[in-house]
Amino acid sequence: MRRAFSLLVVAIAALAGAVQAAPATRIGVVLAGSGLNFWAAMSQGMHRAAEDFHVELVMRSPSDGMSLGAQPNIQLRMIDYLVKNGVAGIVLAPEPLQDVATPISVAVPTVLVDRASTDYKAISIVSTDNYAAGRTAAMSLVPVLHKGARIAVLRLAPTISSTTQREEGFLAVASEMGWRVVIAPYVGYQFRETEARVHKVLSGDVGRLDAIFAPNETTAYGALRVVEEMPAGTRPRLVVFDWRPEFLAALEHSVVYADIMQDPYRMGYQSVETLIAALQGHPPRATIFIDVVTVTRANMNEPAIRAAIANYNR
Repeated sequence: MRRAFSLLVVAIAALAGAVQAAPATRIGVVLAGSGLNFWAAMSQGMHRAAEDFHVELVMRSPSDGMSLGAQPNIQLRMIDYLVKNGVAGIVLAPEPLQDVATPISVAVPTVLVDRASTDYKAISIVSTDNYAAGRTAAMSLVPVLHKGARIAVLRLAPTISSTTQREEGFLAVASEMGWRVVIAPYVGYQFRETEARVHKVLSGDVGRLDAIFAPNETTAYGALRVVEEMPAGTRPRLVVFDWRPEFLAALEHSVVYADIMQDPYRMGYQSVETLIAALQGHPPRATIFIDVVTVTRANMNEPAIRAAIANYNR
């Protein structure tokens, strides 16, 4: 009897070990880049969600801008790799596809993050309400600009839906307020090239611009570098998007007038959480918006703002 009991204990222990050793659900992630602070913070949110929900992340993201330049459609190859390696679902920050029949139907459930896309069939989109955020950026300037104010909008690229929506939201308010948009070029998505293009397009208007809007991290960084070189009395009010450590000092010294800051950490967390819930049979909402906050010199030290900034530095 004692021997039978011992064998039963051994069998239960072996079974428990087998359960513990069962492979975790694998979630694939393909972002649109890896170098920007935005993508780094989003990745941190995804990894925290993976820990909380006991899944394994398999990430395959291109270098920033690679999909738009040297290697178009590289995300498709990454998605194919992930599917062939058995992921249960994919979180995707989609770059535009070229010369491919769309919409693409991925073989596993797919959640889009950061931006919408008609190139893919997806069960949900987790992002900023980018059009509304562009309006928020413009509204920050309403108290300090007059009708006829001269404005520059440093556009990113025509194929990126998220920044295009921000630009359009900003431009809608500019039209409503009677501001004159005198500069609105596409300045690109690589730091050095963008800064050079920003310098070129702004060089003829030093002292004559009232405000500048930069709708993402790369355009914001380029604009900051150019504006901080201007004599203090000639600087336009600079409204930027996203967050970099340099923006803190720029806000303190009034080189940046306002920063419309997304929460990529929460966006990343929510996208993984949404996909896991769907895999468990809970249909997600088609669109999930993550709020932005407006950071200014006046509020930058408030606890809620500092907490939002900390999401970029976990």
